[in-house]
Amino acid sequence: MDAGYATHGKQIGQTGKVVNPKLYIACGVSGAIQHLVGMRTSKVIVAINKDPNAPIFQTADYGIVGDLFEVVPRLTEEAKKLLHA
Repeated sequence: MDAGYATHGKQIGQTGKVVNPKLYIACGVSGAIQHLVGMRTSKVIVAINKDPNAPIFQTADYGIVGDLFEVVPRLTEEAKKLLHA
């Protein structure tokens, strides 16, 4: 479902852009088929979603069940520690 966070030109999926990064982190993305079309060829897919049954987890290489507003700041902290080590 489109929550209105980005214009269609900036959205990934069937009606937007197709991306193929080495790492794709899907934060709060349910995994609607329209979105999967635009990102499924990414090399590594990490999904963060509070719904353990979200379809995105079927496509993801790694999944984190949790609220993105709690998970992302923690991941950012850990990444900063690794970069400064």
